[in-house]
Amino acid sequence: MKTRAGIAARWLGLTMVLAGCSPALNWRTVQLKNAPLQILLPCDAQTASRDVPMGSEQVSVAMVGCEADHATYAVSHFLLKEPAQAAETLARWQAAVLAQLHATKPLEAGGDAVFVPKGALNLPQSIRSKLEGVGPQGQKLIGYGAWFARLEGDKGVRIYHAVIYADKPRPEAAQAFFAGLQLQ
Repeated sequence: MKTRAGIAARWLGLTMVLAGCSPALNWRTVQLKNAPLQILLPCDAQTASRDVPMGSEQVSVAMVGCEADHATYAVSHFLLKEPAQAAETLARWQAAVLAQLHATKPLEAGGDAVFVPKGALNLPQSIRSKLEGVGPQGQKLIGYGAWFARLEGDKGVRIYHAVIYADKPRPEAAQAFFAGLQLQ
């Protein structure tokens, strides 16, 4: 015999799962151009790229992202010629994001979580983090970020950063977004 509390608990759980699939979030699969990663975005993808100095080399950082329901979803990546610099590069990118958001530490107790998608390098700097910071117009932002790397044969190592910047916590959307990161 099912109790009302049990039924209510199941409905609450279903409601929370479906919140990540709200009408404002129309999830679709996107294959990155020139990178072996498939992602899940809740809106139509826009792309951009720019050259940035990274250590001793200049790299072309490509970004795919979109905005939906007062949040920005994006994945950036670039090819680093020297695989031995992958861990250091991930750490620098993490520090740059913290500095940009004026955030000093992870928001959740327990800190950063290991984040190594299937096929990624198992590096201590491969993490997923939730942060609180300040946006460009001084507004409060909640950030969910993940950093990881993958060897690409003799070409080098591809460095990835996946992020959500939102006006309020969005744990269900973050779970869907990060679960949708699939190395090919």
